[in-house]
Amino acid sequence: MEQEQQPDLVGQFFDLLSQVVMPDWVGLIALLPLLFIGLVVLYLAHTAWQWRRAGARNRLRVPTRLAAGAPPAGIHLPGPSRWPFVVPIGAALLLFALVLPARDEAGQVTIPFNLPLLAIGLLVTGIAIAGWLMDAMKEWRATAITSESVAGALAPGTRPIGGIPARTGGAAESMPARYVPPPEPPAGVHMPGPSPWPFFAPIGITLIFFGLILSPALILGGLVMSVIAAAGWLREANREYRSTEEVGHAVPATRDPEQAWPRRLVPVFIGVAVLSVALALLPLGLAFLGSLGTAQPDESAGPGVPERPEITARTVVSYETDTLVVPCCRDFELVFNNENAGVPHDVAITDGPEMTTVFFDGDVITGSDTIAYQVPTLDEGDYYFLCTIHPNMNGTVQARPEP
Repeated sequence: MEQEQQPDLVGQFFDLLSQVVMPDWVGLIALLPLLFIGLVVLYLAHTAWQWRRAGARNRLRVPTRLAAGAPPAGIHLPGPSRWPFVVPIGAALLLFALVLPARDEAGQVTIPFNLPLLAIGLLVTGIAIAGWLMDAMKEWRATAITSESVAGALAPGTRPIGGIPARTGGAAESMPARYVPPPEPPAGVHMPGPSPWPFFAPIGITLIFFGLILSPALILGGLVMSVIAAAGWLREANREYRSTEEVGHAVPATRDPEQAWPRRLVPVFIGVAVLSVALALLPLGLAFLGSLGTAQPDESAGPGVPERPEITARTVVSYETDTLVVPCCRDFELVFNNENAGVPHDVAITDGPEMTTVFFDGDVITGSDTIAYQVPTLDEGDYYFLCTIHPNMNGTVQARPEP
């Protein structure tokens, strides 16, 4: 009895060993998102444990809270704002718009983004940026008017920053353009002046991000805009650093928003953005103009049917096309090119992803290599093709009569 069970135990051992040596890679790849989520959860749990463990040790290092009061003269602390929390929500919606593209009933991608999510993401991001900018401008005006009232009391008939009208008896009156520096911060404290480049730099990066999906023209424009923003930002920082080293504080050219505004670079920045967007939209415009003067095609005429169809695996996870037109009602030869060195691929024609009915199952070849499959007769209609090793490589087979 033990001798009869021994082969079963050995067979079970080798079956288990084969699953370790040669696992089901398709199933393991499908589990990768769950693995990443588990790693993130473990990392957060470890961080929380470390924080709790070090809490008692660091509690003595926390400085005691001071009594509420106004900051020192010349020091301004910005108030709280909700918009830094809203901007990432809009950015997340834009990301999901690209991850979840629009698909037709057959599951094929029609456009490379989800239009409703893209519209909502752009709207939320635009509102958040506009609200953030309005909060900042409102806070700056309130601070400038407060500084102006102090400077007016010290030197009547002067203005502190940027030509802000003075408040005299509740009415706004223009003041002469003579600069009176506001009270300087304490020794060793330097407050940098306003700069537009922290707002302009993300615009160039965003254009590069969309260019990776939509058009190389946006990538080029975004790179130029990012370089302009980085150069302008560096130029302002160097000028502010030199003025602080030479004078001891920031000069009006870096602190006054009217003088610090880069009048020459900003129009170039905007021009590059407009030109890159126009170049990205140019193919669509030309196609639209061409469609106006082109006769409508005869819907009864079928697509061009190649006598010897061909398909290529260009990347590790995709064919070069998701629509394969083949002749119907006769046997035909299908040429398959595998351009991925060392990666196995094949081509199978079925009735769908479930592979309930397999009409053709080609041999597996390891790239770089080419094979000519002999495919049996297919009736006219639409079928499903895929790589059985990488099921995410798939598309539609259109079997059509030859002209």
